[in-house]
Amino acid sequence: MSSQNESGRISIEGAHSADSFLSQATLIKPFEFHGDFSPHNFKRFLKYCADNGVSDLTIQGGDFIWAEIHGRQCRATLHTIKQGQLPTLIATVWQAEVESNIRSGKGADRALELQGEELGIGRGGFIRFRCNFIQARVAKLDEAYSITMRIIPSELPDILKMGIESELFEALYPSQGLVLVCGPTGSGKTTLQAGIYGYAGQEMPDRKVVTYEDPIEFVLGGAHWKGPQPSQSQIGRDIATFALGLKNAMRRKPSIIGIGEARDLETMDAMIEAGLSGHLCYATVHTESVPETINRIIQVYPPAQQSAVASRLMGCLRVIVVQRLLKTTDGKRQAIREFVVFDRDLRNELQSHSYEQWALKLRSKLEKAESTLDDKAWALFEANRIDKEEFIELAGHKAFRTRSGAAA
Repeated sequence: MSSQNESGRISIEGAHSADSFLSQATLIKPFEFHGDFSPHNFKRFLKYCADNGVSDLTIQGGDFIWAEIHGRQCRATLHTIKQGQLPTLIATVWQAEVESNIRSGKGADRALELQGEELGIGRGGFIRFRCNFIQARVAKLDEAYSITMRIIPSELPDILKMGIESELFEALYPSQGLVLVCGPTGSGKTTLQAGIYGYAGQEMPDRKVVTYEDPIEFVLGGAHWKGPQPSQSQIGRDIATFALGLKNAMRRKPSIIGIGEARDLETMDAMIEAGLSGHLCYATVHTESVPETINRIIQVYPPAQQSAVASRLMGCLRVIVVQRLLKTTDGKRQAIREFVVFDRDLRNELQSHSYEQWALKLRSKLEKAESTLDDKAWALFEANRIDKEEFIELAGHKAFRTRSGAAA
């Protein structure tokens, strides 16, 4: 049993058992298909999940459908899904060519949008999903289809309700340059980026927004958007690559260019060029710290080019923010962020050193200010907002022992 201390907070001794209970409890009542795994009934199931706070779904041949709620996995069906049921489902709900991509080993990423009053979705409403398909071995089934679906809220997130630090918020909208939103998969990068765009649409009507995404997730725009309606292009459908999209953007006179993900040299090069050419460019990168982000971008290039690209990068960088979502003791999740604002003084200071030293300098700056992700997580642990295991999952056993010894 979890206990409460005098202030009413869950104690550390009880936090782990409370978290275990929450992860094992029925956070969502399993959906009963009654033997009807038809495309229409599957869409009803998706609507049911969206209504019950599910963030992600895992659908695999030979397994139950699993739903994720606040980072916790729970069974969403009473019976397992047969592999033989998935090809028809994929061809009907998505497209027949998706299965050919799965079978050929290419995998696929697609968006899915549900509409219709017959599903209980009001007129003009919709529910969107980001979907990934691949073939894999699932337990004893050697060739099973694995579908991962992320539910995208229909309403844009409100950045004013995200607990953004004031120093970070003030730096998020420079007139030009590069803002990088980073973190591992499932850390809320897309949500944060969408919140940034949404605030610009409401408060900065002179800023024209164009984005390039794979696939399009949050749908931007609407009656509340005060400037030109944003233009969102999907990679593979509207334009071939992120890099081509960025080159295209340079001729469209945007104020804000959004990139779904910077993951290769060509995209990163175009991203830096956009930031240097008088545009404000936002991009996501799969990194886990500010210093790692700097190194990742520079090291994508051949060694002979790294010094030159480091100088270009530092010329356009304005903000790097790295976000993680931690499971809290009340069964929800909370975002923590590590960030650096690259003002003129910091850029000049870093450029007075070799680029090989930048990561170390930035790590020292964050540690001195007690602003690393580990520091933010430790503060939550001390406040009984997360349990010991959650801190260790982020920072490791050694960091926990070191901080526990220092606290003692």
